[in-house]
Amino acid sequence: MTKKIHLYLLCVFFSLSSILTNAYNTSTTSGNIQRVRIDFTMPDGYVRHLLLAFTKDNSATDGYDYGYDAQNKDAYPYDLNWMVDDLRCVIQGVGAFDNTKIYPFWMFMSKDGDIKISLEALENFDAPIDLFIYDALLNTYTKFNDTAYTSQVKQGTHKDRYYLAFKDNSASGEIAKTLSTDDINIQNTRISYFKNTQELYVNTNNSFIIKSIHVYNILGKELLSINHVNASNIKIPVSANQSKYGIVRVETEEGRHLTKKIGLY
Repeated sequence: MTKKIHLYLLCVFFSLSSILTNAYNTSTTSGNIQRVRIDFTMPDGYVRHLLLAFTKDNSATDGYDYGYDAQNKDAYPYDLNWMVDDLRCVIQGVGAFDNTKIYPFWMFMSKDGDIKISLEALENFDAPIDLFIYDALLNTYTKFNDTAYTSQVKQGTHKDRYYLAFKDNSASGEIAKTLSTDDINIQNTRISYFKNTQELYVNTNNSFIIKSIHVYNILGKELLSINHVNASNIKIPVSANQSKYGIVRVETEEGRHLTKKIGLY
Protein backbone atom coordinates (compact mmCIF):
# COMPACT_ATOMS: atom_id res chain seq x y z
CA MET A 1 0.00 0.00 0.00
CA THR A 2 2.82 2.42 0.88
CA LYS A 3 4.49 1.86 -2.50
CA LYS A 4 1.20 2.49 -4.32
CA ILE A 5 0.67 5.75 -2.44
CA HIS A 6 4.24 6.85 -3.19
CA LEU A 7 3.81 6.05 -6.89
CA TYR A 8 0.48 7.94 -6.97
CA LEU A 9 2.02 11.03 -5.35
CA LEU A 10 4.91 11.00 -7.82
CA CYS A 11 2.49 10.77 -10.73
CA VAL A 12 0.53 13.74 -9.36
CA PHE A 13 3.81 15.61 -8.84
CA PHE A 14 5.02 15.17 -12.41
CA SER A 15 1.54 15.96 -13.78
CA LEU A 16 1.57 19.25 -11.86
CA SER A 17 5.05 19.96 -13.23
CA SER A 18 3.74 19.52 -16.78
CA ILE A 19 0.69 21.70 -16.02
CA LEU A 20 2.96 24.48 -14.74
CA THR A 21 5.07 24.27 -17.89
CA ASN A 22 2.04 24.35 -20.17
CA ALA A 23 0.56 27.25 -18.22
CA TYR A 24 3.79 29.17 -18.69
CA ASN A 25 3.74 28.49 -22.44
CA THR A 26 0.18 29.79 -22.89
CA SER A 27 0.59 32.83 -20.63
CA THR A 28 3.60 34.32 -22.47
CA THR A 29 3.98 35.74 -25.96
CA SER A 30 5.43 32.93 -28.04
CA GLY A 31 7.68 35.12 -30.19
CA ASN A 32 9.21 36.86 -27.17
CA ILE A 33 10.17 33.68 -25.33
CA GLN A 34 13.07 31.36 -26.15
CA ARG A 35 12.88 28.08 -24.25
CA VAL A 36 15.36 25.43 -23.16
CA ARG A 37 13.67 22.24 -21.95
CA ILE A 38 15.79 19.87 -19.88
CA ASP A 39 15.02 16.42 -18.47
CA PHE A 40 16.60 15.05 -15.30
CA THR A 41 16.38 11.26 -15.09
CA MET A 42 16.62 10.01 -11.51
CA PRO A 43 18.20 6.74 -10.33
CA ASP A 44 14.71 5.28 -9.86
CA GLY A 45 13.77 6.11 -13.45
CA TYR A 46 11.48 9.06 -12.84
CA VAL A 47 12.00 12.19 -14.94
CA ARG A 48 11.95 15.80 -13.74
CA HIS A 49 11.12 18.35 -16.44
CA LEU A 50 12.84 21.74 -16.16
CA LEU A 51 12.28 24.86 -18.24
CA LEU A 52 14.60 27.84 -18.71
CA ALA A 53 13.04 30.74 -20.62
CA PHE A 54 14.75 33.79 -22.10
CA THR A 55 12.79 37.03 -22.59
CA LYS A 56 14.09 39.03 -25.53
CA ASP A 57 12.80 42.30 -24.02
CA ASN A 58 14.44 41.57 -20.63
CA SER A 59 11.05 41.53 -18.92
CA ALA A 60 12.47 38.89 -16.54
CA THR A 61 15.70 38.95 -14.57
CA ASP A 62 18.19 36.46 -13.14
CA GLY A 63 16.49 36.94 -9.76
CA TYR A 64 13.10 35.60 -8.69
CA ASP A 65 10.32 37.15 -10.78
CA TYR A 66 6.66 36.53 -9.96
CA GLY A 67 4.84 35.34 -13.04
CA TYR A 68 8.02 34.02 -14.65
CA ASP A 69 9.51 31.64 -12.06
CA ALA A 70 7.75 28.59 -10.60
CA GLN A 71 8.98 27.53 -7.18
CA ASN A 72 9.19 23.88 -6.15
CA LYS A 73 8.30 23.25 -2.51
CA ASP A 74 8.11 19.44 -2.69
CA ALA A 75 10.62 17.01 -1.22
CA TYR A 76 11.41 13.85 -3.18
CA PRO A 77 14.12 11.17 -2.94
CA TYR A 78 15.97 12.66 -5.93
CA ASP A 79 15.53 16.00 -7.61
CA LEU A 80 17.10 18.68 -9.79
CA ASN A 81 15.93 22.31 -9.68
CA TRP A 82 17.09 25.76 -10.71
CA MET A 83 18.53 27.84 -7.88
CA VAL A 84 16.99 31.33 -8.04
CA ASP A 85 17.75 33.66 -5.10
CA ASP A 86 18.18 30.54 -2.88
CA LEU A 87 14.77 29.24 -4.03
CA ARG A 88 14.30 25.90 -5.79
CA CYS A 89 12.41 26.37 -9.06
CA VAL A 90 11.19 24.07 -11.83
CA ILE A 91 10.71 27.01 -14.21
CA GLN A 92 13.08 29.96 -14.45
CA GLY A 93 12.50 33.05 -16.58
CA VAL A 94 15.49 35.31 -17.26
CA GLY A 95 16.42 38.20 -19.58
CA ALA A 96 17.69 38.01 -23.14
CA PHE A 97 19.92 35.08 -24.06
CA ASP A 98 23.59 35.66 -23.21
CA ASN A 99 26.00 32.80 -23.85
CA THR A 100 28.47 34.14 -21.26
CA LYS A 101 26.06 33.50 -18.39
CA ILE A 102 25.68 30.32 -16.36
CA TYR A 103 22.68 29.15 -14.32
CA PRO A 104 23.06 27.10 -11.13
CA PHE A 105 21.32 23.83 -10.40
CA TRP A 106 20.33 22.40 -7.03
CA MET A 107 20.53 18.61 -6.85
CA PHE A 108 19.39 16.30 -4.06
CA MET A 109 20.26 12.61 -3.82
CA SER A 110 18.81 10.48 -1.02
CA LYS A 111 21.28 7.72 -1.98
CA ASP A 112 24.27 7.33 -4.28
CA GLY A 113 23.06 6.74 -7.80
CA ASP A 114 23.35 7.25 -11.55
CA ILE A 115 21.69 10.35 -13.00
CA LYS A 116 21.15 11.68 -16.50
CA ILE A 117 20.59 15.23 -17.73
CA SER A 118 19.38 15.55 -21.31
CA LEU A 119 18.07 18.19 -23.69
CA GLU A 120 14.41 17.74 -24.55
CA ALA A 121 13.97 20.74 -26.86
CA LEU A 122 15.14 24.20 -27.92
CA GLU A 123 12.40 26.59 -28.99
CA ASN A 124 12.40 29.93 -30.88
CA PHE A 125 16.17 30.28 -31.27
CA ASP A 126 17.25 31.79 -34.59
CA ALA A 127 20.39 29.63 -34.60
CA PRO A 128 21.43 26.50 -32.67
CA ILE A 129 23.05 27.03 -29.27
CA ASP A 130 25.40 24.76 -27.34
CA LEU A 131 24.53 23.45 -23.89
CA PHE A 132 27.07 22.27 -21.31
CA ILE A 133 26.91 20.90 -17.78
CA TYR A 134 29.65 22.66 -15.84
CA ASP A 135 30.90 20.73 -12.80
CA ALA A 136 32.52 23.32 -10.53
CA LEU A 137 34.04 20.61 -8.33
CA LEU A 138 35.92 18.96 -11.19
CA ASN A 139 36.11 22.08 -13.38
CA THR A 140 34.78 20.13 -16.37
CA TYR A 141 32.36 20.99 -19.17
CA THR A 142 30.23 18.33 -20.83
CA LYS A 143 28.20 19.16 -23.92
CA PHE A 144 24.82 17.43 -23.90
CA ASN A 145 22.94 18.70 -26.95
CA ASP A 146 22.99 15.29 -28.62
CA THR A 147 24.30 12.95 -25.94
CA ALA A 148 22.95 13.08 -22.39
CA TYR A 149 25.20 14.01 -19.48
CA THR A 150 25.55 11.02 -17.15
CA SER A 151 27.25 10.70 -13.80
CA GLN A 152 27.25 8.73 -10.59
CA VAL A 153 26.45 11.23 -7.86
CA LYS A 154 26.95 10.74 -4.15
CA GLN A 155 24.22 11.02 -1.54
CA GLY A 156 23.49 14.52 -0.27
CA THR A 157 22.56 18.03 -1.36
CA HIS A 158 24.70 19.38 -4.18
CA LYS A 159 24.58 23.17 -4.33
CA ASP A 160 27.12 25.39 -6.11
CA ARG A 161 28.46 22.41 -8.03
CA TYR A 162 26.40 21.90 -11.21
CA TYR A 163 25.59 24.70 -13.67
CA LEU A 164 24.06 25.11 -17.11
CA ALA A 165 26.56 26.85 -19.41
CA PHE A 166 26.48 27.78 -23.08
CA LYS A 167 30.17 27.59 -23.92
CA ASP A 168 33.22 25.71 -22.73
CA ASN A 169 35.40 28.06 -20.71
CA SER A 170 37.78 25.43 -19.40
CA ALA A 171 40.74 26.88 -21.29
CA SER A 172 40.27 30.53 -20.35
CA GLY A 173 39.00 29.90 -16.83
CA GLU A 174 36.42 32.68 -17.06
CA ILE A 175 33.79 30.61 -15.30
CA ALA A 176 36.16 29.92 -12.43
CA LYS A 177 36.68 33.67 -12.07
CA THR A 178 32.93 34.25 -12.10
CA LEU A 179 32.52 31.76 -9.27
CA SER A 180 35.41 33.36 -7.33
CA THR A 181 37.30 30.09 -7.28
CA ASP A 182 40.50 30.54 -5.28
CA ASP A 183 42.67 28.04 -7.10
CA ILE A 184 46.37 27.67 -6.38
CA ASN A 185 48.99 28.14 -9.06
CA ILE A 186 49.99 24.61 -10.06
CA GLN A 187 53.47 25.71 -11.10
CA ASN A 188 55.08 24.89 -7.73
CA THR A 189 53.05 21.75 -7.05
CA ARG A 190 53.66 18.32 -8.54
CA ILE A 191 50.75 15.92 -8.98
CA SER A 192 51.73 12.67 -10.69
CA TYR A 193 50.54 9.09 -11.03
CA PHE A 194 53.09 6.25 -11.01
CA LYS A 195 51.52 3.48 -13.04
CA ASN A 196 54.11 0.85 -12.03
CA THR A 197 53.23 1.12 -8.33
CA GLN A 198 49.71 2.56 -8.87
CA GLU A 199 50.47 5.46 -6.56
CA LEU A 200 49.37 9.09 -6.61
CA TYR A 201 52.16 11.49 -5.68
CA VAL A 202 51.45 15.05 -4.50
CA ASN A 203 54.34 17.36 -3.60
CA THR A 204 53.66 21.03 -2.82
CA ASN A 205 57.37 21.91 -2.42
CA ASN A 206 56.42 23.25 1.00
CA SER A 207 54.15 25.88 -0.58
CA PHE A 208 51.20 24.78 1.58
CA ILE A 209 49.94 21.99 3.86
CA ILE A 210 47.52 19.51 2.33
CA LYS A 211 44.26 19.07 4.24
CA SER A 212 42.46 16.57 2.01
CA ILE A 213 42.76 14.81 -1.35
CA HIS A 214 39.90 13.52 -3.51
CA VAL A 215 40.25 11.56 -6.73
CA TYR A 216 37.39 11.20 -9.26
CA ASN A 217 37.06 9.48 -12.57
CA ILE A 218 36.14 11.56 -15.61
CA LEU A 219 32.40 10.95 -15.02
CA GLY A 220 32.56 12.32 -11.49
CA LYS A 221 32.57 9.06 -9.54
CA GLU A 222 34.78 9.33 -6.46
CA LEU A 223 37.65 6.83 -6.50
CA LEU A 224 39.45 7.98 -3.37
CA SER A 225 38.91 10.37 -0.45
CA ILE A 226 41.53 11.11 2.22
CA ASN A 227 41.05 13.72 4.93
CA HIS A 228 43.41 15.09 7.62
CA VAL A 229 46.53 14.63 5.49
CA ASN A 230 48.46 17.39 7.32
CA ALA A 231 51.55 17.12 5.13
CA SER A 232 53.17 18.99 2.25
CA ASN A 233 53.81 15.82 0.19
CA ILE A 234 52.29 12.36 0.14
CA LYS A 235 52.13 9.10 -1.82
CA ILE A 236 48.79 7.29 -1.94
CA PRO A 237 47.89 3.91 -3.48
CA VAL A 238 45.20 4.50 -6.13
CA SER A 239 43.75 1.79 -8.34
CA ALA A 240 43.04 2.94 -11.89
CA ASN A 241 39.78 1.00 -11.67
CA GLN A 242 39.49 0.84 -15.48
CA SER A 243 39.55 4.66 -15.69
CA LYS A 244 41.95 6.14 -18.24
CA TYR A 245 41.87 9.59 -16.67
CA GLY A 246 41.25 10.97 -13.20
CA ILE A 247 40.60 14.33 -11.56
CA VAL A 248 42.65 15.10 -8.44
CA ARG A 249 41.30 17.80 -6.12
CA VAL A 250 43.61 18.98 -3.33
CA GLU A 251 42.40 21.19 -0.48
CA THR A 252 44.75 23.20 1.74
CA GLU A 253 44.39 23.98 5.43
CA GLU A 254 43.38 27.52 4.41
CA GLY A 255 40.45 26.18 2.37
CA ARG A 256 41.99 26.83 -1.05
CA HIS A 257 41.81 24.25 -3.84
CA LEU A 258 43.88 22.83 -6.66
CA THR A 259 42.39 20.62 -9.36
CA LYS A 260 44.30 18.69 -12.02
CA LYS A 261 43.45 16.06 -14.63
CA ILE A 262 45.90 13.16 -14.69
CA GLY A 263 46.36 9.93 -16.63
CA LEU A 264 45.64 6.67 -14.81
CA TYR A 265 47.26 4.23 -17.24
